[in-house]
Parts: sequence; C-alpha cells; structure tokens
Amino acid sequence: MSVHGPAAPNAVASLAGPAAQRAPGRGQLAAAAARDVASRGVAARRATVRPWTDRGGRFSPFKAAVFTLLFAPALWLAASWWLDALGARPVKALILGAGLWACRLVLLSLLISPARVLAAWPGVLAVRRMVGVAAALYAGTHLVLYAVQENWHLGHVALEIVRRFYLTIGFVALCGLVALAASSTNEAMRRMGRNWKRLHRLAYPLAGLALFHFFLQSKADVGQAVLYAGVFVWAMLWRALPAGRNRSLAVLPLLALAACAATAALEYAWYALATHIPPARVLGAELALDFGPHPAGQVLMFGLVATLAVALRRMALREPRPAALDPVLYAGAAVAALALVWTLSLGGDALPDAPASWVVALAWVGLGVLLGTARAGLRGTWQARAADGVWLLCLLYPLYTAGLDSRTLGLAGDAAIALAALALALTSWRVWRPAAVLALPLLGWVGYVARLTVG
Repeated sequence: MSVHGPAAPNAVASLAGPAAQRAPGRGQLAAAAARDVASRGVAARRATVRPWTDRGGRFSPFKAAVFTLLFAPALWLAASWWLDALGARPVKALILGAGLWACRLVLLSLLISPARVLAAWPGVLAVRRMVGVAAALYAGTHLVLYAVQENWHLGHVALEIVRRFYLTIGFVALCGLVALAASSTNEAMRRMGRNWKRLHRLAYPLAGLALFHFFLQSKADVGQAVLYAGVFVWAMLWRALPAGRNRSLAVLPLLALAACAATAALEYAWYALATHIPPARVLGAELALDFGPHPAGQVLMFGLVATLAVALRRMALREPRPAALDPVLYAGAAVAALALVWTLSLGGDALPDAPASWVVALAWVGLGVLLGTARAGLRGTWQARAADGVWLLCLLYPLYTAGLDSRTLGLAGDAAIALAALALALTSWRVWRPAAVLALPLLGWVGYVARLTVG
C-alpha cells in the first residue's frame, strides 16, 4: 500500500519509535492525576477511621483497649453513685472525680510524645487524639455536674464563673480544651494547615491553667495538685531538651532530679504565698516518710520509673535478644509497677493478716523471675506470647486493685490471673515441662491473696 494513503500516519509513528507512541500528553497526565486523587478520596471515605481501627480500617487491639479504658472512670463514678458509695455529698464527689480525671488525661496526652521518642513506640501516637478528646469530655462533664449542683440555675453558674477566680481559670481551660478537641478531625487539619500545629501548641498553657485551677480549688491540701504539677514540669523539661538529647537514657535520671527540685520549690512557694502554713515545716515533711511519700519524692520516683521502663523497653527491642534477659525484664517490670503504686499513693487499705509490703514486693519480683524463666524456655512458641499476657495481667493487678481499693475487683483479678496461669501451665506441659512447673507458684500466690481478700 502507498505511504501516501491512509496508512501514512502509522508509518510515521513507527519511524518515530515506541517511546513517541507511549508518551502521554499534559492533558492525559492531568486527567490521570485527577482520577488518582478521586480514587484516593473514595478509598479514604470507605476506610473510615474509627476509635478501634487504624488508618487502613483494620481492627487495632491497642486502640480498642485504650478506647474502652477511657470509659472506665466514668463507669466507676456512675456505679459508685448508683451504689450510694460517694458519701454525704455525691454530686460534689462526682464533680471532683470528673475534674480529677480530666487533669489526669491531659497529663497523659502530654506524656505520649516522650513515650514515642524514648521507647521507640510510634504506634502510641494513634491514641493521642483519643486521649485529648476524652480529657475535654471529662472537663465538660465537670462543668455540667457543677450546673447540676446549682440546680441548673445557669445565670447563677455564669455569675459564679465571673466572680470566682478559680472558676474563671477552669472555664478558660475548658473552652481551650473543647476548641482543641473540636479541631482534632482530619478535615480540620487539612483546612488549617500550619495553623493547626500552632493552635494545638496551646495544649501546654491550657494544661498549666487546668493545674492552676486544681491548686486553687484544693486550697491548703494541694498534695495531689503538686504531684500532677511535678509530672507536668517533667514533661515540659523533656520537651526543652535538644533533639539529640531527648532520646538519651542517661539524661532521664537528671531530668527526674530536676523535676523533683522544681516540685519542692513549687510546693514551698505555694505554701509561702497562698497559705499561712510555714513553708519550712512543709520542706521538713518532705524529708520524712512517716506519713507516706510526698509530692517531690513521688515525682522523683516517677522519673526513675520512667527511666527503668525505657531501659527495659530498649532491652526488649534488642535483636537478637538473649533468652537470659527474659527473667530480668519480667522482674524489672514488676519493680516498675510496684514503684508506680508507691509513687501514685495507691496503697489502699491493707488486708487483714497481710504480710509486710516488702514481702509482697519480693514475692512479685520472685514470681517475675520464675515466669520469665518459663518464657525463655518457651521461645518461638505461642505460649511465650501467652506468658507475656499473663505477666501483663499480673502487672496491672496491683495498679487497679490498689487504685480503686475494691475487694470485688481484687477477687476478679485473682480469678483472671489464676485461670490464665492454669491455661499456660496446661498448654506448656507438652512444649517444655519446666515452664508448666514454673507457672504453678503464681497459682499458689493468687490463691493465698484471694483467701486474705475473702477474710
């Protein structure tokens, strides 16, 4: 066929080579980009991120656990009110409880970034938004319950907020927390751009205002407020460290000492300026442990527990990790949990005929060594992960039982640990028999504690 006929364009294209045939024009590139953006938008809408899913829409056990635990304080307060266990002024107790948990969650949200950097735990960032929104909700509930106490006389409530300085401070902090929670959506982040980060940096002064409100409301009994302020100081001092230093394990003990000194100075200044109590007597009490731990010592212990936790985390992440480290990690985790109980003053009422505190501590550390040894022998099996779960349950047990001071929860924890340890022993028998034997002392210990709890 003649090249001057209809086949001429194909002949020219074949002479130009395959690259010219495949090269798309600018219009085609723009259309492809638009289609890609549209498809991503549809996929993003389909994969809706819920509190219990990750960004890909998959179920996240960690997020689901945190989401569930954030409801626990509210459920506990509601159950206490229903059972008439809040004393002569239940609404007042609910107001204080909601405000206290708002402060705790604000502090927890500020500790997430240090946990991510120090413990090499990027996944913890997935719950920061959730914790911040929960803090705003508890703070809002705090105000609503105050209105309930005032019989819904909103005009009077507004007048009290204007008249009383500590209420004004608390209301400003609440408004700020609500603004941060409302702007925590992905859409708000896209619309605000760089201004979103600038707005959310207000979380630091808002946390300070919330703690100041806590101080003013506490009046002379500011022990808990001073403790929370010391943790806040620790978090702010960590943020002030240079980018390279904030990952160093060696800096953390120094940070704990600095936060301890700042806490003591803050408590001294408060008693000197806001009360008629001699501040020198307060400092003298700080050096004595006759009445339990004091805020400065608690902050020091908090910093040291954080140091120990980071060291254990880094040991656990070491690859390859020697099997001999498993008992050390389990025992170290027990020490950290027990120190945290002491730090947060979660002692509770001692059970009748209970052994001394140091005996209980040694028992938990010894059980950690035994179960860690079992875990080392079960390496490479699913029973090793099961041992981790059993020990995590053991570590949480003194925290929630002492913190809530509930014998019913204590018995439930005893039963849960006993069943988990029994299942581990039975399933480990065929894999490595010594592991089953090493899990049995845990059964004996929780049985002993259950007998003490029942009385």
